[in-house]
Amino acid sequence: MSSKQTNNNSKKKNTVKKGSNNANVKNNNNTVKKVNNNSKNTNNKTTTTKKPVKNNQSNKPKKVVVEEPITKKADNRFITTESIKEEIKEIQKKIQKEDIKEEKIVKKNKKISIILIILLLLIVLLIAVAISFLIYLNNAEHFKDVTLELGNKNVTLKDFVKNQKKLEDCELITDLSTINFDKVGTYNIQLSYLGVIDNAKLIIKDTTAPEVTLEGKTIYNDEKVEVNDFVKETYDISGDVTCELVTEIDYTKEGDVEVEIKCHDQNGNEKIEKTTLTIQKDKEGPVFSGLTNLTVKKNAKINYTSGVSAKDAKDGKVEFTYDASSVNTSTSGSYYVTYTATDKSGNKTTKKRKITVDHDDEDTKAMVQKIADSLSSDPEVLRDYCRNNIRYDHNNGGDDPLYYGLTNKKGNCYVHAQCFKALLDAKGIENQLIWVTNKTHYWNLVKINGVWRHMDSTPDRNHRKISIMTDEQRLSTLSGRKWDFSAWPAAN
Repeated sequence: MSSKQTNNNSKKKNTVKKGSNNANVKNNNNTVKKVNNNSKNTNNKTTTTKKPVKNNQSNKPKKVVVEEPITKKADNRFITTESIKEEIKEIQKKIQKEDIKEEKIVKKNKKISIILIILLLLIVLLIAVAISFLIYLNNAEHFKDVTLELGNKNVTLKDFVKNQKKLEDCELITDLSTINFDKVGTYNIQLSYLGVIDNAKLIIKDTTAPEVTLEGKTIYNDEKVEVNDFVKETYDISGDVTCELVTEIDYTKEGDVEVEIKCHDQNGNEKIEKTTLTIQKDKEGPVFSGLTNLTVKKNAKINYTSGVSAKDAKDGKVEFTYDASSVNTSTSGSYYVTYTATDKSGNKTTKKRKITVDHDDEDTKAMVQKIADSLSSDPEVLRDYCRNNIRYDHNNGGDDPLYYGLTNKKGNCYVHAQCFKALLDAKGIENQLIWVTNKTHYWNLVKINGVWRHMDSTPDRNHRKISIMTDEQRLSTLSGRKWDFSAWPAAN
């Protein structure tokens, strides 16, 4: 390399970039750059040292002298290494002060933030406590839930209020008439205390078992029963009641069996009741009805089945037969018809029915004549027949007292007087029927040897005192009673 080139190289200047703390050092064409260790001033850039260029004119190495970098500030002052160090230290102190100041600000801000957070939490806590305390004071201690049995409608505001001293400050908001008290459930009830609205619950429960009425049952050993055969009546406010037969029944055994029946309502409440089942063998025959005594006229046609029926306790209505072969409707008198009915178990029932063929006038006359023919014509004999053969009772004989007295052998004073008169008539003895004015007693006037005399056939000791009586004697036996003297002939 020529010396001109060397000189040209030595004349070259190193350029310091803006913001860099490195300086160019010039010595015998050799330039050395020094590294600044302050990262804030050098921006971590490394300065390289150029190698010395050999001089062609001499082989000896030249001594390299490192000089302080010299530059100028904007105010034309030179900057040395020492001044840079001092400046760096000043910068570092400023940075450190700024860091300390910034750290203090951060700590202060952090402290303020913590204080604000704590204050906020305290405020929230105080608000929550205040709200809770307000709710506690205004609501929690004032109202309570109410439980009612199904169907019970007896509930008022008073039942929901815990402290009755505060009742005047409470108000029922929910209209209780909208509640279905006949249905199980939980209903929300709105109330207020001092204007603050709160809720309580109205709980409707069903814990009552149904009401059940049972009745005993009697069956035959070839029959079966169901639960409804025993249940007479059930009731439950919730609605229908379901019953079931608990007892297993042995139908082969006769006698009384205790039967358990379980009934439950729609809400699961149940009740077990007991009753009696009687199992028996069919030993009773049918029962007849309508077999009343029957009176018919002579030669009448008789319907023997009219109004007659036979009913069996087990089989119900059954058929029957009758035997009327002994009845003779052409002759008055009493006859009997035999009725027979048999049930499915072979039990037989036989009953008799009295059939009376009514008499006519010819029958009555024939009866009287037959009796009269068997007696003498003595009025006293005829009277004594009636007195001794016809006992006294209070029956007047109905429409035919004569026939009644002679066939039934009983009757009152009117029946006795009629029978005595018929016998006197049959014997051709003149006579009349006579009675006291109030018709409480009857007897006969008989003409004996052309003279009228009183005769009484009624079997009474007062009438036996005198056999044949004058008017005066008759009056003495009548206990003050009299007859119409103008209506009958005198017996003097």
